Amino acid sequence: MKGKIKLTNKLLILIGSIFVIYYLILRFFYGKIAFSETFLIGGVILIIYNSIPTDKKVSLFSKFPEIIRRGVCIFVVICIAIFVFVEGIIIYNGFVQDKGKSDYVIVLGAGLRGSRITTALRCRLDSAVEYNKLYSEVPIIVSGGQGPDEDLSEAEAMKNYLVTKGVDEKLIIEENKSTNTYENFKFSKRKIKEIGDKKNITITVITNNFHMYRAKMLAKDAGFKCLGYPSPGHRVLAVNFYIREFFAVIKTIVFGY
Repeated sequence: MKGKIKLTNKLLILIGSIFVIYYLILRFFYGKIAFSETFLIGGVILIIYNSIPTDKKVSLFSKFPEIIRRGVCIFVVICIAIFVFVEGIIIYNGFVQDKGKSDYVIVLGAGLRGSRITTALRCRLDSAVEYNKLYSEVPIIVSGGQGPDEDLSEAEAMKNYLVTKGVDEKLIIEENKSTNTYENFKFSKRKIKEIGDKKNITITVITNNFHMYRAKMLAKDAGFKCLGYPSPGHRVLAVNFYIREFFAVIKTIVFGY
């Protein structure tokens, strides 16, 4: 029994070390990435906790009443089950590509570095070019405001990129006020109303695979009929973004944005 516990501790220390190394890779090669600090914190906790002698940990936990110990175990199991279930939905929606024709395409912004388009955003825009080749007459709304470290709005940068890829400039509508996914759809809907188009609009949302499920949730909350056309995500950053998206989905379910 003690041998199995020691093996488990070593395995958890290894996992913690991988978390820390993953964070350092992200930080060194890609700069500051949202949520990546979670891997550093989680890794350090795993390493420190599992370096403590087993008998001391057991002694500490056994001081709590049995009902609390059982409650903690049940809570942990429920949290793991919820995480696996939600992640499964997120992953599934990231691979379902609907090529049906819609009234509008909405391409969601993903940040700029100065005036340079990020890898995640380029993937989204390349998917928009693909969709444009299928339905060259469907208007494209590029949605994204200007952040504090950005030289221009994401919408403007997105439009410029699409034009260089051969998309008709007249088809592109800029929504340059939004700062998050909720606002992407809220302000894009205003743009559509300004055009005076019909009700019951069907849109095709283009965003990265890890982001598609939550994007479709928010699009439907905004009153759109929604199709999804996911684009690939960055392979190295995928683990960070998929885990981050779990918490974002929970937040959207609880708070509605």
